[in-house]
Amino acid sequence: MAYTPPQQPTYQQGPTPWPAAPEAAPMFKPPASGSFPALPGTEMPWPGTPTPFSVASPAPAPVASMFGLAEQPWQPVEPTPLPPSRPAPLNYAAMREAPPIDADSLETWHGPGQRSNVWPALLFILLVVGGCLWVLRDDLLPPMVVEIPVAKPAPAVTRMPAVASDPVIPTPAPLPPMEPEIRRAEIPKPKVDLVAAGESAQKLLLDLIESTTPEARAALIAMPEEYGADVEEFFAVGKPELMSFKPSNATPLTLPGQDAVPLFQVTTKANQHGALLRLVPQKKGGFLLDWPLFAETHERRLGDFLEKKPTEPAWFHVGLRRSHALELPEAVRGIQIAFTLQGAADSSVSCLAITQKDTPIGRYLNREAEWSTIYVARLLLQHRQLSDGTPAVVILDCEGAATAEQ
Repeated sequence: MAYTPPQQPTYQQGPTPWPAAPEAAPMFKPPASGSFPALPGTEMPWPGTPTPFSVASPAPAPVASMFGLAEQPWQPVEPTPLPPSRPAPLNYAAMREAPPIDADSLETWHGPGQRSNVWPALLFILLVVGGCLWVLRDDLLPPMVVEIPVAKPAPAVTRMPAVASDPVIPTPAPLPPMEPEIRRAEIPKPKVDLVAAGESAQKLLLDLIESTTPEARAALIAMPEEYGADVEEFFAVGKPELMSFKPSNATPLTLPGQDAVPLFQVTTKANQHGALLRLVPQKKGGFLLDWPLFAETHERRLGDFLEKKPTEPAWFHVGLRRSHALELPEAVRGIQIAFTLQGAADSSVSCLAITQKDTPIGRYLNREAEWSTIYVARLLLQHRQLSDGTPAVVILDCEGAATAEQ
């Protein structure tokens, strides 16, 4: 009896997937399933394989092979397209008819009501006007009733009965009427023309240096009858050689007098530190040279006084300004008034001078000299030792202070 191979069971295939694009070739083709088919519902929808949506096709007939049964290559079956469904026709007649409207159920539309802004604005104006009247109530509505103080009754005087033995007291005579106080009017001080002084100062000094006679020199200085001899003694040594002439950086005041002083700095070959030259205004106009200030600062007489320290007092024309004297002990500063004195155009000749507050000259300088103000004065100086042994230069007097207080 010949051997007959068993027939392979046929299973219905699942639906066919969506067909792939004709131009796209499959990237992977599954191998043959072998002798045993896959279980229903477990096969994978590979590209080109039938799906449950495709039409079932008969299995190919087995072909004999030397190694067993073989399967013919399976050809996919194209899905049969379904006829298109036709939509239901529209009822245009029913669409043309409008639904009935119940007029009784409709409500009349009313626009939003408008609020009036008159009352808020009027109320705001009344508040502003009321506030202004409240602030100005004292000025607009002064009090109508003025309080009048009631006069106090005079105390009752009890009169004692007159006694015959009491002496009669005479009535004092009335005092003579007091004469009204007559104050002395202050004489206005003439103003010094500093510009005119600067224009004539250098010319006066050059004329003084170039003069050859005592009369010519005396005509250029103030008070020649007092300083004429000193001028001739100064020029007997030789004429000074002028190197520079310029106005001073500060305009000092005279003490006493408080008048502005046209001051200049003069540098000569004999004194390169600089001397001070002052101009004295004249009543008829013009200026004259103040000789003692120039001579003393040019010869540095205050410097010799500070170096030699003589015991006798001496007068010097100097510039002075108030000082705090911090180098002195605190106990000394409490009872003294201190000044910085300068006897040259620069600070090469300077010192600290003091005077007691309770002395006449101390009270005068404390009253007349103001802080941060430079003065030009003639002072009487002396070297002394204070109570604690500290050496100091003491101011004994100031020229013109006695007559200035009268």
